[in-house]
Amino acid sequence: MSLILFATFFILLLMEVPIAFCLFIAATVALLFGGSVPITVVIQRAVTSADTFILLSIPFFMLAGNLMSTGGISKKIMNVATSMVGFIRGGLAHVNIVTSMLFAGITGAAVADTSAIGSMIIPAMKEEGYGKAFTVAVTASSSVIGVIIPPSIPFVIYGVVAEVSIGKLFLGGLIPGILIGLSQMVISYVISKNRNYGRKRSFNLSRLVVDFRDGIWALFMPIIILGGIVLGIVTPTEASVLATLYALFVGFFIHRDLKMKDLPKIFLESAQTTAVVMFMIVGASLYGLIITQEQIPLKLVKIITSISSDPKTVLFMFALVYFGAGLFLDLGAAIILIVPILYPTAKLIGIDPLLLGIITVVCLAAGLVTPPVGACLFIACEIGGCSIIEATKEAIPFIIAIFVLAGLIILIPDIAIAIPNAIIK
Repeated sequence: MSLILFATFFILLLMEVPIAFCLFIAATVALLFGGSVPITVVIQRAVTSADTFILLSIPFFMLAGNLMSTGGISKKIMNVATSMVGFIRGGLAHVNIVTSMLFAGITGAAVADTSAIGSMIIPAMKEEGYGKAFTVAVTASSSVIGVIIPPSIPFVIYGVVAEVSIGKLFLGGLIPGILIGLSQMVISYVISKNRNYGRKRSFNLSRLVVDFRDGIWALFMPIIILGGIVLGIVTPTEASVLATLYALFVGFFIHRDLKMKDLPKIFLESAQTTAVVMFMIVGASLYGLIITQEQIPLKLVKIITSISSDPKTVLFMFALVYFGAGLFLDLGAAIILIVPILYPTAKLIGIDPLLLGIITVVCLAAGLVTPPVGACLFIACEIGGCSIIEATKEAIPFIIAIFVLAGLIILIPDIAIAIPNAIIK
């Protein structure tokens, strides 16, 4: 049955069938022609896998992000970033990265980051003399921070699949996300200095105060979400609803950039994205049923433990699997496909599920900037009018930085898990 499952999945994938349909069709075909499970289980499993309270947070987080990114929010956040770091050599590159870090706390999705910020910053960087490929690479690479700094949709998916606290995952992504941003700023500074990018600006404290005051309502969004969860006031699902209400309030009554005519489009886009994610989860539930029946995790445990039973060594092996998967699979799909296979091995060896979740998302995030499926890279290239090959070459230092950070977290887990474990019991 597993042979039918994998063969059908990869054939459909080569035919460019969307991942969600690949999962659902491959699992159904495997159950029909290779299994003893009644086909009625397909519908039953599909309904029960989607009937989870925590999954309600996905559409609401997406809706909140879309509401906040409509109108002038992106511009306000970019103004704050410009006042904060625009005076450093390679100023606009740093503005690009810091804007992504701030924007990450609103959308929780890297592609939304690339689209919203890239359309503003890429033309500005090109006009100021930054290389086209470098500009695109910085924009795409910094966008991956959007899936690591909370709220993060991939962390919600992992939390559901592995039954790990969403609040802990959100907190665990905070330091790694900041470290990725700082490493990217160091790389940008070195490249900008060598190529003489960026006009020199002076730091203006009064300008920073004005811009910060103008953008404070947007910057409060992640504080409300994370603070509410950490303090135990709300669950992640309730936090997502609170974030949506907050976004509506800010859009209509504070900034007044949000209009009633904008709502149908925003609701439709949020519903479409949610449908794709939920369909993947449903398909993956069937996929996981077959994997469990075929005892694939148990077989994998035997293979891995025959090589090494050291948790750090095993995590490095997992990281390589994730980096490879990220080249060909969407981040959400990769979590849904791979985690059910690797998680039992990690649990048996004694790897912290929280640590595994952070490594999973950080490693797979690199795939957003690497062909052939690098969604952020493709969008940035389209905005910047740059070839994929040129942009990929410029993105290599930023990708390496993500690899190095993942390795550092494996060697020193407290970088990621100390804060969540200390705050949330």
